[in-house]
Amino acid sequence: MTDTLLRQWLMLRHIPRYPRKISVQALCEHLAAQGYATTERTVQRDLARLSGELFGLLLDDRSRPHGWSWDRDAAQLDIPGMEPQTALAFKLAEHFSGQLMAPATLSALAPYFRRAEAVLADTPSPVSAWPDKIQAITRGQTLIPPVIDPGILQAVYDALFNDRQIEARYHRRYDDSVHDYLIHPLGIVFRDGVVYLVCTRNGREDIVQMALHRMRSAVPLEAPVKRPTDFDLQRYVETGGLDFKLGGEPLRLALRIDAATAVHLEETPLSADQTLTEGVDGRMQLVATVADTAQVRWWLLGLGDQVEVIAPATLRDEIAQRLGRAAAQYGP
Repeated sequence: MTDTLLRQWLMLRHIPRYPRKISVQALCEHLAAQGYATTERTVQRDLARLSGELFGLLLDDRSRPHGWSWDRDAAQLDIPGMEPQTALAFKLAEHFSGQLMAPATLSALAPYFRRAEAVLADTPSPVSAWPDKIQAITRGQTLIPPVIDPGILQAVYDALFNDRQIEARYHRRYDDSVHDYLIHPLGIVFRDGVVYLVCTRNGREDIVQMALHRMRSAVPLEAPVKRPTDFDLQRYVETGGLDFKLGGEPLRLALRIDAATAVHLEETPLSADQTLTEGVDGRMQLVATVADTAQVRWWLLGLGDQVEVIAPATLRDEIAQRLGRAAAQYGP
């Protein structure tokens, strides 16, 4: 009886979730490899006995070879059962990381998410309310994320996951035109609700970003991606690749900032080499090396009178001119 139970349990573990399937012969081979040699007739009898409402097993006998799978909506079977802390981890992953996952991954994890929700609902301890006690926000103005076509999102994720090229039609923002591209996807970056595909395209070597909500169509191809040999997505982001770089050389930024801003930047520095020293007028002087990007300019302009750019001189002049034009819009 014990051997039968163990054999059936091992067999259930090898059965994939629909739409994938596995043949009886393949199940026999898996069982034999783990020391439970048996006949196809025995496995077929076990499957017939275990299928139905109890385990939600499906038989696809419309094509050869016939195959078995778990129902797409079958409850996740765990031994030992899912504990509240594990259920909490799944619930937080679904809430905060759901958009980071490919649609196929989300679909595969859906039974775990449903099981986690059921476990937390049946848990009397305060841990069940933990997801309601956590929120993640950005420091900037909250914006409603643009809508992305689910089919395009699926196609892009599939191509990225399998390192395949994409044929896409894209609506360019700067000239309001639509163009077709042959794309080599390199990575996905999420920024303030916008999903960017980092890629090369049309045989060129320069790396660009394409907002997925501006894609009008996307078709994964069989051709493999050609990745730049020295490309690293993390390094690309950390060096300002998504901040709209304006120059190849970094800026040696020198600022005078008020006390409140100094406290914030002491806790969350601009760079690893940032220094803060006492100024002569009660303000603090900050020096840091940063990428030469449009984002740096937007950040400085957003601080308004809390910051004064000292160097480089060209950046000081640029900020002064833009602030002057902004002030002029409000009249004398």
